[in-house]
Amino acid sequence: MTSALPDGVPEHPAQVLAGDGEAARLMRATDWAGTAVGPVQQWPAALRTIVRMMLQSRHPMFLWWGPELIQFYNDAYIPSFGVGKHPAAMGQRGVDCWQEIWPIIWPQIDDVMTRGKASWHEDHLVPIFRNGRIEEVYWTYGYSPITGDDGVVAGTLVVCTETTSRVVALRRQQLLRTFATALSGAQPLQDFGAIAADFFRHEPVDVPVFLRYRWSAAESVPQWADPAPQDRARLSATDTAVRQAVAASAHARKEIAEGRPVLLRRVVEIPTRHGPEPVTDVFLVPAAKPIGEGLGELIACGLNPRVPFNDAYHELLVQVTSLLSFSRTRFEAARMHAAFQDERNNLLEQAPVAAAVMVGPNLTYQLANPLYRRIVGRDDVVGKTFEEAFPELVGTAFPDLLRRVYRSGVGYSSPETVVRLDRQGTGKLEDCHFEFNLEPVRNLAGEVYGLMAVAVDVSAQVAARRMLERSHAERQSLLERAEAAARAKDEFLAMLGHELRNPLSPIFSTLDVMRLRAGGSESRELATIRRQVAHMARLVDDLLDVARIVSGKVELRDEVVRIGDVLGDAADMVRPLLEERGHAFRLVLDDENLTCRGDQVRLAQCVSNLLGNAARYTPAGGHVDLRAHREGAEVVIEVADDGPGIDADTLPHLFEIFVRSNRGRTMGGLGIGLAVVRNLVALHGGSVECRRPRSGKGSEFRIRLPHAGSVAGTAAVPSAPAADSPVAGKRLLLVDDNEDAAQSLAELLRLYGHTVQVANDPMCALAIAAESRFEVAVLDIGLPVMDGYELAARLRDQTDGSLGFIALSGYGRAADHERSAAAGFVAHLVKPVDIGKLERLLHEVG
Repeated sequence: MTSALPDGVPEHPAQVLAGDGEAARLMRATDWAGTAVGPVQQWPAALRTIVRMMLQSRHPMFLWWGPELIQFYNDAYIPSFGVGKHPAAMGQRGVDCWQEIWPIIWPQIDDVMTRGKASWHEDHLVPIFRNGRIEEVYWTYGYSPITGDDGVVAGTLVVCTETTSRVVALRRQQLLRTFATALSGAQPLQDFGAIAADFFRHEPVDVPVFLRYRWSAAESVPQWADPAPQDRARLSATDTAVRQAVAASAHARKEIAEGRPVLLRRVVEIPTRHGPEPVTDVFLVPAAKPIGEGLGELIACGLNPRVPFNDAYHELLVQVTSLLSFSRTRFEAARMHAAFQDERNNLLEQAPVAAAVMVGPNLTYQLANPLYRRIVGRDDVVGKTFEEAFPELVGTAFPDLLRRVYRSGVGYSSPETVVRLDRQGTGKLEDCHFEFNLEPVRNLAGEVYGLMAVAVDVSAQVAARRMLERSHAERQSLLERAEAAARAKDEFLAMLGHELRNPLSPIFSTLDVMRLRAGGSESRELATIRRQVAHMARLVDDLLDVARIVSGKVELRDEVVRIGDVLGDAADMVRPLLEERGHAFRLVLDDENLTCRGDQVRLAQCVSNLLGNAARYTPAGGHVDLRAHREGAEVVIEVADDGPGIDADTLPHLFEIFVRSNRGRTMGGLGIGLAVVRNLVALHGGSVECRRPRSGKGSEFRIRLPHAGSVAGTAAVPSAPAADSPVAGKRLLLVDDNEDAAQSLAELLRLYGHTVQVANDPMCALAIAAESRFEVAVLDIGLPVMDGYELAARLRDQTDGSLGFIALSGYGRAADHERSAAAGFVAHLVKPVDIGKLERLLHEVG
C-alpha cells in the first residue's frame, strides 16, 4: 500500500500503525524518535509499507531495520517470546534482545543485509531465553531482504513458525520405540532394570539422568538398585541428594507410597552434554508398589533444564516407567508359560500312552515320547515335520486332518483307524490299527500354536478280535490285557490331573493379584488368560472325577436333599453361559416338597453338566428348559433344548467315557462329562437317559432318583462367610518349594490385608518360626527333605501350641484329607487354591 497524500506530506502515525491488536498499540506507544529509525513521520515508504503489512498479517512476522537492526513484530509473533522479552523487544536493537543466540543468527542476518541473500530453515534448533530460562526451541523460518526507497537492502524480514511441539513429540516417540526394542531383546536371566540403566546411560535429550531404586513400605528412604560401576562414579552425589530429599519430605514419601509421581526441584547439579546448564530437577515415578513385605521399584529421571516440564514431558516419563513395568510383567508371564510347557512335556515323556507334540503351521515335532516312537517304528521324528517323518503318508488324508485341527482349533477323536506305515524301515507298508486324539495346543492368549497327539496302538486287539472264534482262552487273556491298558490310561489321567494342579495355582494367584492391583478391573488380555486357565482347571476336575469313580473312591454325603435346591444351584452355575448365548431359560418345579437322599453338591454337578451342554450346543437364541416332577416313587429331572440333537448311532454309547456326539466333536470337549453324570447318578440309586423328542428337534435328558419323602426336621447347613468379607489381617507363614506358587499366593494374601512370610524349604521355615510369631501356617505337603506332615509336627513342638495349620496339595483323595486331619491340619486345600475358601478358613483358624 502507498500513501494517498500529496508528495512531501507525511502520514500521521495513527495511519501507519493502524490496528486494534497488541502489537499495533505497542508500536503507537513506542518513542520511535529515541531509536535509530526516528519518528514515524520520517520513516521511508518501504518501512511504512512493510510495517502495515505485518500488522495486518495473521502469520508470525518479525522485522529488523537499519544498521542497528531495530525490531518490529506483529501479534502472531508475540507468543513465541514467552515471558521475559516482550514488550521491551519492540524498538530494541537485535543484538541487545537476542544476546543468547546472537552468534547463531547474526551470520544469517549478515548474509541478508550485506549480500541480499535470502535463506530458509526447517525445524532448526534456536534456543532462546524465555520464561526465565534458556529453552530448547525449534523453528521453521525464512530470512528475506527488504529494500529501502533507494533500492538498497535496509532490513531483514523473518517469517516463522515455531515447531517445538511437533519436533519434540517425534523425538519422544522415537525414544519410546527404541527403548521398547531394547527391552524386547532381553535374555532369560537379564535384569530389566540394568537394561534400562544401560539404555539411558547414553543421555537422551529428554532423560539425561536415570536412576532405579528399590523401596519397601517399611523404609523411609529408597535404595539405589545395583548401580553399575560407571553409574556409581558419575551419579553417586545425585543418589545421595535424591535420598536426602525424599527422607526430608513427608509429602514426597506419601505420594510415592500411594503410587503417584513426585517432582523434586533444585535438588542436584549434574552436568550433561546437552548444554552448559546442569540438571537440577528430578522426577520420581513409582514403577511397582511394594505389597506387604515385598520390594517396590522407583524410577528417578533428571529433567533437561532447557525443556519445559509440561504435561507432555510428564507423560513421557510415566510411559518410560510403564514400558519397563509392562515388559517385566510380560516376560514373567512368558517364563511361567515356558515352565508349564516343560512340566507338560515331562509328564508326556513318562506317560503310559503314546504322546507327541507338533508346533507351527508346518507341524514340526517338538516332542515324541518313547511309546510313540515305538508304535510308529522310528526314533528320529523330533525336529522333522509330519510329512518329513512319514513320507509314506504324503497324499493321504492324514496331513489334511492335522492341518484342519491346527487351523480350526477344534480337536478330533478318531475311531479305530487303519494306517499303512513302514514300521520296519524296509520300505514295506503294513496295516497298523490306531485310536488317537488330536487336541490343539494354545498359548496364554488362547491362540493355537501346535497339536498334541495321544494314540493307542490297537493292532493287537484287532488281531485278537479276528481270532475270537479260535480260542476262548486267548480271548480272555487279550481282554485282561485290554483292561490293564484301560486301567493304565485311567491311572495316567488321574496322575496327569494331579500334576497339572501345581502350575495352575501360581497362574490363578497371579491373575487375582493383577486384578486387585488394578482396582478390581481386568483387561481383555488377562480375562482371556483367566478363561483359558479356568477351562484347564475344569478339565482337570473332570479327569479326577472319572478316575475316582472308576476306582470306587468317590465319597457321597447321605442326607435328605430338596430337589428345588439342587435345581437352583445348577441354574446358578450355568446362568452366565445361558445369558451369554442369549437363550430363553425356563425352570419348572411341580412340587416344592420333592426330595431325594444323597449329596446335594454332586447332584447339582450332574444337573449343571447337562444344563451346560444344552446351553453350549444349542445355537444362540435357543430355548433351554429345566423341569422336575414326581412319577410314582421316583423324582424325574428333565433338561431339554431345541438344538441340533444327537445322532442315533451315538445314543447307545453316549454315556461311555471319551465318547462324544456329533455336536461334541464340532464344539469341543473330552467326552468325560456325561460319563461322570451317569456314574454319580448310579451311586445315588438312580439312572440317566437321553432321547430324541417327538418333534425330532433338540435333545432331552432325564435323571431318575428315588423319592425320599418329607424333609421335616432336616438340619440346614450353615452358610459360609462371603469370600470377600473383611478379615482382620493375620500373621501367616507360607511354605512351598514352588517359588512362583509361593510368591504369587503370598502377594494375593497380602492384598487381602495379611502379613505373610515365605519359606521355600522346611529348614528355612523352622528358622523363621523360631524368630517370629505367627497365627497360621499354610504348608505344602510335598516338600523336599521333610514333608508337610513332619514340618507341622516340628513347628507345633517349637511353638506354644497356638499356631493353626492349613495344608496345600496337588492331591485331593479322601486318604489325603484324612491324613492331613490326623496330622493336626484344620483343612486340606487342593491346588489351585480357591482364595475365597482360604479366606473363609482364616476367619476360623489361628
